[in-house]
Amino acid sequence: MERMPEGPRILAFAGSLRKGSFNRMLLRYATLGAREAGAEVEELGPEHLMLPLYDGDLEANGSFPEPVAAWRAKIRQCEGLLIASPEYNHGISGVLKNAIDWASRPPSVFRGKVAASFGATPGSQGTARSQMSLRICLSAVGVWVVPRTVLIARANEAFDANGELRDPRQVQALTSLGRALVQAVRAGLADV
Repeated sequence: MERMPEGPRILAFAGSLRKGSFNRMLLRYATLGAREAGAEVEELGPEHLMLPLYDGDLEANGSFPEPVAAWRAKIRQCEGLLIASPEYNHGISGVLKNAIDWASRPPSVFRGKVAASFGATPGSQGTARSQMSLRICLSAVGVWVVPRTVLIARANEAFDANGELRDPRQVQALTSLGRALVQAVRAGLADV
């Protein structure tokens, strides 16, 4: 019997440490879409983003603090990233920016990756501004970002008591985005 090739490896995480994070709740839908498209998805909890604040003095002779080295290894081992980004003060969270800064240190582990980003916020803009900031940061470190996104506004009303999205169109958009990420990885768009 011929063995089927493994699917692309996708890393899924949210840029929020909050226990009841709307953005971590969104990950399940995009993750489902990526898995439906044949990807192997590893979802990281907030503990993986609890990194020391970036400080060049902590890089001793090309080595990194243990949690940073573990974070960089996770990024290095995947081909694609599903990133649920909250919006704090019209930008990305400090936690997410710090994680990007650490992973981009030479040698950058972001080169050649493909990402899909999306987010939820209680505000009316649905993380539109943080998505722009995130895309600028990711592009600067060599990540190709899927052109479309999903923005969930008024997140405090968008989920039911069980943490499920109320609007099936939003669910469909997120699963479709997960599938689009896998298609982009398979198409080698990061190499373009």
